[in-house]
Amino acid sequence: MKTIKDVAAYSGVSLTTVSRVVNGSDKVSPKTKAKVDQAIKELGYFPNNAARSLVKKQTDSIAILLRNIHDPFFTDLIRGIEDASALLGRNVIFCSPGRDEKVRDRYIEYLTNGISDAIILYGSLFSDKAMIEHLQEVGFPFLLIENNFQMMPVNQFLIDNVTGAKDAVNYLISHNHKRIAHVMGNPNKKVILERFSGYMETMQDNGLIIQDYYIQNTLNDSSLSLPNFREMMAHPEGERPTAIFCSNDKIAMQVINELQQSGFKVPEDVSVVGFDNLITYGFSYRGPRITSIQQPLYQIGYDSILSIDGMLQGSITTPINKFYQATLEEHETVCFCTE
Repeated sequence: MKTIKDVAAYSGVSLTTVSRVVNGSDKVSPKTKAKVDQAIKELGYFPNNAARSLVKKQTDSIAILLRNIHDPFFTDLIRGIEDASALLGRNVIFCSPGRDEKVRDRYIEYLTNGISDAIILYGSLFSDKAMIEHLQEVGFPFLLIENNFQMMPVNQFLIDNVTGAKDAVNYLISHNHKRIAHVMGNPNKKVILERFSGYMETMQDNGLIIQDYYIQNTLNDSSLSLPNFREMMAHPEGERPTAIFCSNDKIAMQVINELQQSGFKVPEDVSVVGFDNLITYGFSYRGPRITSIQQPLYQIGYDSILSIDGMLQGSITTPINKFYQATLEEHETVCFCTE
């Protein structure tokens, strides 16, 4: 394995000069830097990042914690993160702790122990508060995406979920739907409660009745409560909903699958709107493309790296609170209600 001494000898410069080039110092002329870079390339030299981090007190790495990195939902977010990281020359470490808080905390302990310079966390469980308070107390740079702690001076990027949900319900109302149900996910998630609020406010603002059975809950976003849902759809025509707004597209897929298996046509009999505008649905779904609310995940991922970089460089010194608007994307699951 080639060393820094080999690079210095090969390029005819001092060890100090090679060290400055490797560490990105501006105290080296462009001509000398080019000579050293060429020597590094030809020799196949790899800088000792561990040693560099001890000198710089930075690893040039940013850790990204996503609850399930395999979820297609995160594709655009990851792409934005990677593009911005490549632009800035930052390394990124992706971690997928799942739902286990102990696994998540172990990751954070590891990542804050000289492995990364900052952490970006995507998630929205209210139980995350203790973890956020710990990061704040120890002074480790971090940024939250969709995890709202506005009473604390933390860096956070948030989606306007309430307005997005209102747009979804208003879209159904514009198609003459008046009996609109809502299937919501885990109520411990901030985004689920915000979308529920948007649904309730819009129904009330338009003077529409919300029957008790219009509100369905999947609890974990992955399994529809079939007995309750089937009971709702078993109500006589004129009482059962003609449209359903779902907290996210995963729930919308379950709803559409169940409707089709029960003999309902989507959107002819029942219209459905989701949230997330997923591009891929998975093998279990064979329904039409879901009309849904699109989140600007690529831009959020891109901006998160730029902001973290600004914090580490010292150009950003005050907490960041940024809101992003969601937009409705029309596809194939909504039609005009003729009742």
